[in-house]
Amino acid sequence: MEGVSSANKVELTRDVFAAWESINSGVVDANTRARQKYWTHWKEYCAKFNTGPYLRQQNRLQQSILVTAFAARVRTGAYGKGKRVKAQTVTKALGAISKTIELAGERSPILESTATYTTPVARAVEGWRRKDPPAVPQLAVPITVPSYLYEATRAGTQKEKAGGELALVAFYYLLRVGEYTRPRTAATNSKRTVNFRVDDVGFFKDGKILPRSSSLQVLLSADACTLKIENQKNGRMGETIHHERTGTKHCPVQALANRIHHILSNGGTGQSCICDYRDKNQWKHIDAKYLLVQLRKTVKILNLASMGIDPDLVGVHSLRAGGAMALKLHGVDDSTIMKIGRWTSMTFLMYIHNQIAHINKDLSRKMSRPLPFLNIAAIEPPAAIAA
Repeated sequence: MEGVSSANKVELTRDVFAAWESINSGVVDANTRARQKYWTHWKEYCAKFNTGPYLRQQNRLQQSILVTAFAARVRTGAYGKGKRVKAQTVTKALGAISKTIELAGERSPILESTATYTTPVARAVEGWRRKDPPAVPQLAVPITVPSYLYEATRAGTQKEKAGGELALVAFYYLLRVGEYTRPRTAATNSKRTVNFRVDDVGFFKDGKILPRSSSLQVLLSADACTLKIENQKNGRMGETIHHERTGTKHCPVQALANRIHHILSNGGTGQSCICDYRDKNQWKHIDAKYLLVQLRKTVKILNLASMGIDPDLVGVHSLRAGGAMALKLHGVDDSTIMKIGRWTSMTFLMYIHNQIAHINKDLSRKMSRPLPFLNIAAIEPPAAIAA
């Protein structure tokens, strides 16, 4: 900044700080903290070898040796709880270092090109990934689980009612757990996902808006309900999920009507989260741990283990998985499922588990019918050309 006037230095400094504020807000706090954590460990590790963290003086071979050695140290759990971590944690650490170096305007010694590791790093990560135990996904649960939980809690405590209502809403609206339960910590912006608030819920009847402040009887008469998303995990904003009433006693529209009326009639506001409930003159909330216990208890009561659904493999994400599964099995097209679940790719297919027998229904019978396999590539060879 030599040669720049004092006034211009102040202006430039202000602009630089504003830019970096936006850069930092481009990721959630959890990612920023992870980047700072691993960058600190990386600097300490490099210092042991009398080199700077940017590896400016090392050639590509030396850089690869240091980077993979540090990755191996991360793998041991040296920067965690002392137990070996999975390859995913290693890649998280490598990403933190690479991003910090790139933000400083330097070339990353970890990446060959955008999103592509150098060959030594790529092979090391792949080797660790192959040694990791396979991931066990949370099992999708059928509609009977949230329906039973909803019905069984109608005469229960305010906490039990809230849990049953949220379970039913999560299943139908394909909600992420962070959207309808209170996080375990109050750290702001630790995740991008924002909990649904009262103001994010809209009721309709006969094509007209029903005020949220209406009586419970009026809200229960709604024929449709919309959830409007302020923010979500993939960064998309302002999307909506809409459902009509089912006409059954296990209706997500009526579950939301009960939730909103309870909150507003007990002094809550439009900014109150839909997981809030008032009990004994105190505001409390439903968290994921409580809902997990209730879901697993319900799976046991319904004896779903006889259908291969192990209660220990059921989690709060099972409601979102179950909703997606139900839509797929009822023939709903993929684009509609993606829209309701706010997926930007076909990743929802991970929920279509192989253990769901209905997916393979009649496949063996179809395969047993003999069909001619004509190899259309085997055309008649060209006639020999006379010499």
